[in-house]
Amino acid sequence: MTDAAESIITPELRSWIGRRSPLASLEIVSASDVRRYVDATGDANPLWLDDEFARAAGYPSRLLPPTLVGWVPFSMKEGDTASRYDTIDLRRRLPLPDDYTNVRNTGAETEWLQPAYVGEQLSMQGVIVDITTRQGRAGLGIYVTQEEQIFNSRQEMVMRRRHTIAVFPAKKFSTEKKEAD
Repeated sequence: MTDAAESIITPELRSWIGRRSPLASLEIVSASDVRRYVDATGDANPLWLDDEFARAAGYPSRLLPPTLVGWVPFSMKEGDTASRYDTIDLRRRLPLPDDYTNVRNTGAETEWLQPAYVGEQLSMQGVIVDITTRQGRAGLGIYVTQEEQIFNSRQEMVMRRRHTIAVFPAKKFSTEKKEAD
């Protein structure tokens, strides 16, 4: 690691790797939520709409559309649940250098492990997987990878999503350059 990288990836920041958030209950997705999802997307798969069809396919009841399961944690970022989500999204609490405010999404990878069902209580936990630096056109970036894990009511993992963000120093605006001319 370079001296510059070591100066921004402090031992305090590095200590966040492996840190887990508390397990938090998500809002229960109801049959009416699934109907709104179907109306909005046109994805009228009978596995999400018909209990008999789902049972005939070998499931105990209707499934939640996987995309809807993945959306539930994102819906917690606004409104009354925002502060609760901050406890799960550890990236928001990292002790980054003060001038590192330019945040960019660098990618996400989602893995569906098993079905979730309409009306089932799901919960979520976040864990910081990695923190590293990379030099780019925007400067020396801090790359943070967090894994979000969604569990069913039996505490079995239903979904795992790895999401990486890059955080760069605040962007300098052209007015500073003009004054120097």
